[in-house]
Amino acid sequence: MLFMFSARTLFSTLLLSATLHTFAANDTPAVKETTATVSVKKVASVNYTFHLDNTVNKNKSVDSVLVILDKFDRSGAGIVTKVFYPDANNQIIIDNLPAGKYYAEIYVLGLYKKHFSAVITAEKSVKKNQAKLQLDYKDSYTPGNARIPAENIALFAYKF
Repeated sequence: MLFMFSARTLFSTLLLSATLHTFAANDTPAVKETTATVSVKKVASVNYTFHLDNTVNKNKSVDSVLVILDKFDRSGAGIVTKVFYPDANNQIIIDNLPAGKYYAEIYVLGLYKKHFSAVITAEKSVKKNQAKLQLDYKDSYTPGNARIPAENIALFAYKF
């Protein structure tokens, strides 16, 4: 029994000394040092215009618009997520948009609530970087103009 205990101790001592000798002699494979080079592509940026066509409502101005643009190849979500305030012609211009294809979600806020969903392509050509969005008819309440139809009470009468 004593021999077995000392054999185990001797074996583990030899193993430990061999391991220490390997580390001390630097026999371990060297770690390859790599330098990462970053290549930066210059992406052409364009201006994209959304025109909110509100001719149905006498071209009244739109309050605000939430625009969310996601890349079509799903490599960048939320490239643009911003609330825009249209100019006098109900146009929104997005500056410095990288050229490419995008999923566009446009939410018109305020009185003329409307949601548009489309796939747009931003190119170097200025003529193609436009989208025309048609709004629906909405009218604000004017006192005295509401007509309430007569109610049919027979629908609500209980019959025993």
